[in-house]
Amino acid sequence: MQKIIDEFKLHIDLAVEARDLVRGTRDIEVPGVEEKVEEFEHVKITTISILNQIGAEKMGKPIGTYITIETPPLKINNPYVNDEVIEAVAKSLSTLTAGKLGPKDLVLMVGLGNWRATPDALGPKFIQYSPITRHYHQFAPDALVEGMRPVSGLAPGVLGITGLETFEVIKGTVDNVKPALLIVVDALAAQDVDRIGTTIQMSDTGIQPGAGVGNARHALIEEELGVPVIAIGCPTIVSASIISVQAIKKFCAQGGAMYNDSVATASINSVLSRFGGSLAVTPKEIDDIIEYTSRTMAMGVAQSLFPGISREQLELYIT
Repeated sequence: MQKIIDEFKLHIDLAVEARDLVRGTRDIEVPGVEEKVEEFEHVKITTISILNQIGAEKMGKPIGTYITIETPPLKINNPYVNDEVIEAVAKSLSTLTAGKLGPKDLVLMVGLGNWRATPDALGPKFIQYSPITRHYHQFAPDALVEGMRPVSGLAPGVLGITGLETFEVIKGTVDNVKPALLIVVDALAAQDVDRIGTTIQMSDTGIQPGAGVGNARHALIEEELGVPVIAIGCPTIVSASIISVQAIKKFCAQGGAMYNDSVATASINSVLSRFGGSLAVTPKEIDDIIEYTSRTMAMGVAQSLFPGISREQLELYIT
C-alpha cells in the first residue's frame, strides 16, 4: 500500500489509517503516539494523541489529538445510530475544546468545499444545518434561549468559483469578527471504501484544504490565523488507485496468484495516466451520505456548543 501512496502522491487524511500504515502487519506501537479506544453499542471512538516530533514524523501529521468516530453507514439514517453519533461528536468536541472556550465566547464555523460538487459539499451543507446565533445577540437578544453563545457560519466556496483563496476569506473574517474558536468542516479522502459515510475525524491541529485530492491550499492552523482551530471531516472519496490495488490483491489471494507490487503499480499507472495519474471515486449514494452526515455532524457540534439546550430549540436557529 505504501508504494501506491508514494507513486500516486496520495495524502492520508485519517489518523487511524496513518497509524495502520506505520504499524504494518507487525502491529507494533508507534513511538511518540498514544491510543485510546472506546466502544459503545453502535459507535467506536479512537483517540490518537501524537505527543512529540518523533510521533509526528512517523505519522506524517502534526502534534495534537485526533478523534475518530466509526459508525454504521449514516446514509441509512437509523435514528438510534444517529443519536449515538451525535452524542459522540458532542463529547469529542468538548474534549478538544476543553480550556479553550468560555460559555459566552464567539465561535466561527467554516464549511469548506464546493457546493456544486456533491462529494465536496459536506462543509457547506454542515453550515446549512447549524444553528447560527451571532446576529440575534446583536439585533434580537430576546429571541434567544437563555445560555446560547454567539455562533457565526461561513461557506467560502472554492477558488474556481470565487477567485479568492479560502485562507484569504477566512483570515479576513477572523481578523474582523475575532472569534475565540474556529471550527472547520471539510470532506476527506479515505484509503478504504468502507470508511465513506461511516467515519468522522475531529482534531485540534487545523486542516489543509484540498490535500486529499492533491490540490493542497494554504493551511488553516492556529499559527496562521491566531485562534485555535478544530478540524472535522468525513471521507467522501477514495482514490481509484487504492481501489485497484485492493482488488488486485484480493484476486491474487483468492486465485492463488503471486502478487507483484511493482507490476500492479505500473499497470494501475498506465490505466490512470490519462487522468494525470489521479482519479477520485465516490459512491452513487453520495447525495444521501452528504445529507445525513452533515445533519448529524451539525447537531453533534451544536450540542457541544450549546449545552443544556434541546435539539428542538436548536433547530429553530438553523438557517
